[in-house]
Amino acid sequence: MTPIERKIEEILEEIICIRRDFHTNPELSEYEVRTAQKISEYLTAWEIPHQTGVAGNGIVALLQGKKVQDEAKRFQTIGIRADMDALPIQEAVDVPFRSVKSGVMHACGHDIHTAILLGTARIFKELEEDLTGNVKFFFQPSEETVGGAERMIQEGCMENPKVDVVIGLHVAPEIPVGCIEFCKGKMNAASTEFKIWVEGIECHGAHPETGIDPIVAASHIVCALQSIVSRNTSPTQPTVITVAQFHAGKKNNIIPKEAVLSGIIRTLNMKSRTFLKKRVEELAVLCAESFGAKARVQFTDSYPVLINDEEIESILEKAARQFLPKNKILHCSEPSMGADDFSYFSRVAKTVYFNIGTLSEGESVPQRVHSAHFNPDEQCIEVGMTMEILGTLELLSQKKK
Repeated sequence: MTPIERKIEEILEEIICIRRDFHTNPELSEYEVRTAQKISEYLTAWEIPHQTGVAGNGIVALLQGKKVQDEAKRFQTIGIRADMDALPIQEAVDVPFRSVKSGVMHACGHDIHTAILLGTARIFKELEEDLTGNVKFFFQPSEETVGGAERMIQEGCMENPKVDVVIGLHVAPEIPVGCIEFCKGKMNAASTEFKIWVEGIECHGAHPETGIDPIVAASHIVCALQSIVSRNTSPTQPTVITVAQFHAGKKNNIIPKEAVLSGIIRTLNMKSRTFLKKRVEELAVLCAESFGAKARVQFTDSYPVLINDEEIESILEKAARQFLPKNKILHCSEPSMGADDFSYFSRVAKTVYFNIGTLSEGESVPQRVHSAHFNPDEQCIEVGMTMEILGTLELLSQKKK
């Protein structure tokens, strides 16, 4: 066992207890008040300088190395990010530390992400005198909603000192615990939410000829939108258009005036996003007009494509080989169409996002994230801390290409 692995083992039980406390007391996006307060208390107790109230409830901590050399040739400052918000889900897992908040649960593993980063920060505090660069710790709010990463960047988290590289991790319930999964290049999709209002003419259900039925028009729009994926985009360019909500009417014998659809567009190509928005609007408007109705479309761009830097990914893989056997280091066979606001960091610095397995040994069917049954194996915490620490040290030892 290396000295760093020994240090991690010494604090592991404490970090697991911290994770369980966060899990018991989850907080939704933009309301992570207690979570931020507890993080600040731990950092203060460990004498780690930090700033609170960044982009709402975010926290930025900084440890400055005492042995910085070759400033122009080496990575000087590494950022490590953890998101900390929970989801509006009623927990169905029967564990002693289950959520005490009705309808709120850490169903995406952000409690684990936060606990891992706290443990990482504590170990780096012990290594502070020997650090050859700086390490920033980003405890980020609002990943599940408004994109807290972008807001933290806007409020200067990447400056003073300027951050060269940002790394981050996410739990992955389909991967066995003890494994790490890397992805070269594109890892997560860009997303755009949309809402479509279809306006008709209200009338009695017994006399449909006296009105214009927006439900019929909207139903055809739902089906027609899928033709964009099958006929307007290349089969080699992954694209998803999902209609997830359809609301109309209040009484079963009245054709309503309006139907409302909402959903999301996902793509791995930022240029495609512009085309997809244009095509969704054209199709919705023209389809509605063909039924005598009117359609209005509103778009809200969400997160951009998450792209891993291949140079940094290779360095992190080198670090992973220091403590994991070859069969525990996995590689994504294809990008995910899910979105994550870590992608904002990839727009302003070199970044790598990676997955840590949480599937318990002997378990064949994983509980998916965003599920009321999500119950990750806590052994992943040790793997996550080790990867963040060794990966950061390896980055600080490397010369820039």
